[in-house]
Amino acid sequence: MLVLSAEDVTKCLPMKAAIAGMHHAYAACTNGDADMPQRTVMQLGATSNLAIFMPVHIKGFSELALKSVTFSPNNEQLKLPVIQAIVQVFDASTGTPVALIDGRQLTAIRTAAGGGASVELLAREESRSLAMLGSGVQARAGIEAACCAREIEVVRLFSPTKGNAQRLAGLLSEKEWCPDIQVVENPDDAVSDADIVWTATTATSPTFSRESVKAGAHIVGIGSFQPSMVEIDPALLGSASIFIDDTEACWAEAGEVIAARDDGLIQVADVTELGEVVLGRHPGRSSQNELTVFKSVGVACQDAVASSSVLEAAQRLGLGTTVDI
Repeated sequence: MLVLSAEDVTKCLPMKAAIAGMHHAYAACTNGDADMPQRTVMQLGATSNLAIFMPVHIKGFSELALKSVTFSPNNEQLKLPVIQAIVQVFDASTGTPVALIDGRQLTAIRTAAGGGASVELLAREESRSLAMLGSGVQARAGIEAACCAREIEVVRLFSPTKGNAQRLAGLLSEKEWCPDIQVVENPDDAVSDADIVWTATTATSPTFSRESVKAGAHIVGIGSFQPSMVEIDPALLGSASIFIDDTEACWAEAGEVIAARDDGLIQVADVTELGEVVLGRHPGRSSQNELTVFKSVGVACQDAVASSSVLEAAQRLGLGTTVDI
């Protein structure tokens, strides 16, 4: 069995390739090409810690994948990652374990790439400014994804912990691809006049005001993945075109969309899977002033495509460690 570290995953899954893969993943979800049960979520004791299990097999793929994730909000105080994960890959015909992949890095890249795919499909071509709300692993990957999908010239970055935002800005400023990054004092300063607004938090209340969003913006919400989590004001969804990763997952877990429906602001028919746009069944953005929102809770199809790409590249590049179990 091949064991692939976070460093291996980074080498094997460059962001541009990951974004291209997410087009395939969303199309598979929408086209019914994936055997993807709703993920199992377990609460660990009386805490807010969660364990999440996500199996999937995509038609035509020689492997099936199972991602196991833990979410422990208090880990930040322990200087441990809040999200930790592994991806197990099996041969679909024999059931033989093929690989064990660092799931934290794979999740960071594929989640950001999913948002990047939505930017390619829905953001205005002339989008040049990005507002990033968040300063963790997902925010860092999200900035790279947005810069791959559009020619971003300025990033305005906000985090409730300003020091975290400053550290991220310093880290990214060393990257050749990174544009000007400005750390701002409040979220509305970041969002105001931004062509793309990206939320990468675990917030339970809106991270910016609906009034701060300009006409024609594209909003990417990738941080929240439980009904109790809300990054985007549900009231904003009533005046936006809403795109999602997967219908069943959305209505089970997307806090903003569920709240907007429960408040009578939207109906079930008002959300469209991004795969419909990939497959050419929906036009996507219809006007320059249209407000578009992509809300993703993350689906196992993304992990299947990403892990398949990582395995192919690892074998080609000779990366990873082979172990007997």
